[in-house]
Amino acid sequence: MLPFGGALCPSVPTNPRSGAASAGTASCTGIAPATAAPSSSAASLRGGGGSPSDPAARRSSLPTGRQAAVRKQLRLRRRKDFDLVFQEGHVLANRLLVLRSVPNELPHNRYGFVTSKRLGNAVVRNRVRRRLRESVRNLAARPGWDVVVSARARAAEADFHQLRKAVVSLFVRAGILGGDAPAQESPS
Repeated sequence: MLPFGGALCPSVPTNPRSGAASAGTASCTGIAPATAAPSSSAASLRGGGGSPSDPAARRSSLPTGRQAAVRKQLRLRRRKDFDLVFQEGHVLANRLLVLRSVPNELPHNRYGFVTSKRLGNAVVRNRVRRRLRESVRNLAARPGWDVVVSARARAAEADFHQLRKAVVSLFVRAGILGGDAPAQESPS
């Protein structure tokens, strides 16, 4: 009978067909228990280092209530919701973005982001979408709006700060950030 629940010593050659140890080998009877030394990443995390991509490090560095970028309940997810905003929404645009907004009956806003293939490959589209999501995430917008932000082709070359500035200006013009009523677009 083999000790340790039938486990063989890892250094013992085994027969690949049967998985059994060779006849001249013995099982490991004197194996010391594995030491519980911390890994280098765990040690560096405790020491103040660690990877910034470590989820625990990211969560602890964020203020309370801001762990999720845009929670699922705050997203436009169904096609009929997008269609409603596209058909009935108020449209504003600048050189980087197009914003469509329509009031909803909810106590919170819902956001959708459109990045077409005109922007570039999937890497570029996802980068623009992440930047737009982050731009909207910490805005102090008035509740009760469904908003769709569509990126124009120039948005692919814009950096985060340019996109953020474009988002804020559109939200102000739409009346979602300031004022009581949506601002009317000037005829230009």
